[in-house]
Amino acid sequence: MQRHFLSEKETEELLEKIKEKYNVNLSPQKVEIGKEKKEVYYFLDGVLSFFSQDLIPTLCAIYKFNISFPSVKVDEGAVRAVLKGADLFVPGIKEYNCNCKPGDIIAVTTMEGKAIAVMKVLISKEDAEKEKKGKFSKNLHYLGDEIWKMCK
Repeated sequence: MQRHFLSEKETEELLEKIKEKYNVNLSPQKVEIGKEKKEVYYFLDGVLSFFSQDLIPTLCAIYKFNISFPSVKVDEGAVRAVLKGADLFVPGIKEYNCNCKPGDIIAVTTMEGKAIAVMKVLISKEDAEKEKKGKFSKNLHYLGDEIWKMCK
């Protein structure tokens, strides 16, 4: 993968987009962009922190920069499935720490609060609570996947 540093102006623009999208203030010393195939990766202080044009956060960034995202806590059965790359279904959710609506990016955590995946919400929290079934979110990144390996 080819990587290069962003200019000060590009860095400011990127950090502003991140702030707008996730309400997170980051102030890394250096920001790099990497491109491989058709994917884009952003490295903050050498840590793979965001990927895709949609600026999807990585678990590495969540841990390193202690970022708190809207999240859902899931049961052990869901943890095992999610860590194999499965999408998240409503019955596996034990607690909502978000006012989730379709398109939102959320963290999926164990009951102890350890982030294990980053997902895109497909149905609203209200619909999920009412229906009590169906696919809640699409798995974008989880512990042990290729993006996680790029972090290490």
